[in-house]
Amino acid sequence: MSGCGCDVAGRAVPRAPGARRSYDQRRRADGRCPGGRRLPTLTGTPREEVSMPVNGRSHIRVARPSRDLAVAERFWVEGLGLGVVWRAEGGPEPGEHDLLMLGWPDAGWHLELVQEQGSPVEPRPTEEDLLVIYVDGPVPEDLVARLEAHGGRQVRSPNPYWNEWGVTVADPDGYRLVLCTRGWSNG
Repeated sequence: MSGCGCDVAGRAVPRAPGARRSYDQRRRADGRCPGGRRLPTLTGTPREEVSMPVNGRSHIRVARPSRDLAVAERFWVEGLGLGVVWRAEGGPEPGEHDLLMLGWPDAGWHLELVQEQGSPVEPRPTEEDLLVIYVDGPVPEDLVARLEAHGGRQVRSPNPYWNEWGVTVADPDGYRLVLCTRGWSNG
C-alpha cells in the first residue's frame, strides 16, 4: 500500500471508518495519488487566503417570532432598557408581518421580533435558546425585578453554569435572557 489509500497497482484499498488522508499531500503532478489512482479535484481556497465580507464588525440580527409585539416590547424596552431601532406594520396577508427591532444604539447586534397575522408562527423556544448579556459585575436586583414586572419570569437553567454565573429570565414568549456576572471578550 502506498499510504494514499491505493495499493501499488493503483487499486483503492478500503480504509478504517473515520480514517482520513490528505489528498493534497498525496497528489502527484498529474492529479493522481502515488498509487496511480485519479483523485478528486479539490476546489476552494485555504482559509487564511479567503477574503471574507463577514467579520467581527459585521452587524448581527437575532430574529424570532412573537405572540404579542406590544407585550414583548414592554419586556425588552421598559424591562431591559433596549431602544426601538425600527418598527413596521404588515398586513393580513400571508408573508406580511409586523416587525419590531430592538437594541442599543452602539451595539453590534439587534433583536428582531416578528408577528404575522395572516399565518402566525408560534414561538418554540427551548431551555438552550439563550440571549446572553455579559454584565461584567453583579446583576442588579432592581433590573431583575423590572424584567419580572414587565412580563418576564425568572427561571433556573438546566446548565448549572448559568445558575452560578448569572440570572436567567424568560421573556413573554419563553425565550431566555441570561444576565451573566462575568465579562467576555473574543480577543
